[in-house]
Amino acid sequence: MDWMHVLIPSGDCEATANGKTYALAQFHVHTGSEHKVKGKAQDGEIHFVHKNTDGTALLVVGLFLKASESATTDPWLVNFLEALDMVGDDSPVPTTLDSYSTLISQQMTKGHAFNYPGSLTTPPCSEIVDWWVVQKPVSISSADYERIVSNLAELDITDHGKNARPVQPLNGRTITVY
Repeated sequence: MDWMHVLIPSGDCEATANGKTYALAQFHVHTGSEHKVKGKAQDGEIHFVHKNTDGTALLVVGLFLKASESATTDPWLVNFLEALDMVGDDSPVPTTLDSYSTLISQQMTKGHAFNYPGSLTTPPCSEIVDWWVVQKPVSISSADYERIVSNLAELDITDHGKNARPVQPLNGRTITVY
């Protein structure tokens, strides 16, 4: 296994951005974050990966995670954490996210999002991604965050449970803030 991700059954969720429609294909988590806001990284970042019909373009929605001893984990993260707990070395775990559209709508109204054209953050790092990253982080308890790090640490692909790609240069890209 080269990555820990959860597959979404085809047709369970669609998203439209910049006039194009994409189907949710999978989600995964990075510890720490792969984006920064005003130079500040967060504890983690969940990526919801959507594909267009022919697979030549992707839409990725990123949500930051902020861990705290005093934080209560947002309720929608429960299904996410349970799905990640079941991922093993043999195959990804199929799951559904009943509240996905509600989650994204709520997060977008809570905090601004930024959008830019970019690349995958894992090999082959193809520049085919329409990125949408919500600036306001989602709260997660330190215990639940450590649960994610522990699960990732069991894989050979992480550095003691950390799997974030360093932030890349903009290379002339324009970031739009909504």
